Amino acid sequence: MKTRSRFQSYFPLLYYIGEFAVIFMSTELMLFLTYTPWSIFNTIFIIFWFIFSISSNSHVLGRGIKNGKLVLSTFKTLFFFSGSVAILNMLFFNLQFQFITITIAIAIFYFLNLFYKLFVNFILGRYRAYGGNIMKCMIIGMNSHGLDLYNEILKYPEFGYRASGIFGFKKHPSKKNIDFPYLGKLKDMSNDIYKDFDVMFFSEKLPFKIQSFLLARADEYNLKANVIPELVDHDVNNFFIKKIESVPYININKLPLDGLFNQVLKRSFDIVFSVLSIVLFLSWMIPIFGLIIKLSSKGPIFFTQKREGYKGSYFNCLKFRTMVLNPDADSVWADDDDPRLTTFGKLLRISSLDEMPQFINVLLGDMSVVGPRPHAVQLNKEFEDKILSYNKRHRFKPGITGLAQSKGYNGLVTKTSQMRDRVKMDIFYFKNWSIFLDLKITFLTALILLRNPFSIIRKSDKSR
Repeated sequence: MKTRSRFQSYFPLLYYIGEFAVIFMSTELMLFLTYTPWSIFNTIFIIFWFIFSISSNSHVLGRGIKNGKLVLSTFKTLFFFSGSVAILNMLFFNLQFQFITITIAIAIFYFLNLFYKLFVNFILGRYRAYGGNIMKCMIIGMNSHGLDLYNEILKYPEFGYRASGIFGFKKHPSKKNIDFPYLGKLKDMSNDIYKDFDVMFFSEKLPFKIQSFLLARADEYNLKANVIPELVDHDVNNFFIKKIESVPYININKLPLDGLFNQVLKRSFDIVFSVLSIVLFLSWMIPIFGLIIKLSSKGPIFFTQKREGYKGSYFNCLKFRTMVLNPDADSVWADDDDPRLTTFGKLLRISSLDEMPQFINVLLGDMSVVGPRPHAVQLNKEFEDKILSYNKRHRFKPGITGLAQSKGYNGLVTKTSQMRDRVKMDIFYFKNWSIFLDLKITFLTALILLRNPFSIIRKSDKSR
């Protein structure tokens, strides 16, 4: 029977002592900045936080968690806690606070908590890299699964996993294929070998009888057993095990935006940003630009074109009209020197201001501020059979700007390779989405606009 390590015994206590110091410091700082005396509510708040924190095991950060995911999970926890406090206050206390007091309190509380979590995660990574809080791994399977896992463990010592080699089960590997430490045939070894490890990994490629044998040994010696699945051909790195009653299944392509919380978060950002853009910019652009467009040529102020959006549904994409009315508007590629462009239309086009009405599409829910650019229907038909996974870019809403555009993937598409590069960036965006990535892309796009307003995101559509 394995005993608790010193780390398991002392780390939770040290973590919560540090957390108490952070909460106490944030409370004192908030009171100092708002000239507010200590009250019973502050004491209740701290007690309630510790009950919430301990009950949710907030000291368990996980091994190898990336800072981006840690930030997101911390904000989720803080949002939930803040909402709970607000509800309890309305139901039982009905305390009134000034807006500035609440704003300062939330800012300090969130910032210091987030800083503390990131600091602890960094210290744990350094501690594990130097040999502390180690999990000894038994890897079974002389195949690509076992070798890949062994190499990853060597590559990331800060995760705290250690493996001295790979076990076979029945057969010796051929000498010419051994490029890893081979620890011998597990079948010929004493069962005492299992006492030296904390966790077991074996490949799904092993025969079922061997997997059952290993699972039985893991249960007998209290090892955490893990199966490495045959999912190497899938390009999405988020796997979730679920079940329908008694039937388990593995979700192999779940993305961050499949979660309800993230969908609400992204939609909230879209609504706030689009409303601000409409009020601050479109409110005067539409009457002024509209008058100039009307004086430049006959026709409507807006050019609407059917585009493919969320899950292949169609919507009318809005833009300021930049060309004279012509029968080829939906079929002939337009560049910045197209003779159909009006003088003012060319200015709008090369500055990308013709795209501004798409904030109305965002507010209506057809588009998002950030996402893959929506292409004309005929452009999608041209490339969907030429580029693998092209239609994955339609899994979520299209955007006014995107990761591809912020990274310089813009301009007219003349080669399949150019479109393939953009699709790769779109898929990468979905796989790694966070609200911070949206903010970064928005900032980079604004930076491009400010640096050189006449070499902005070039259009990658066939028509304008």
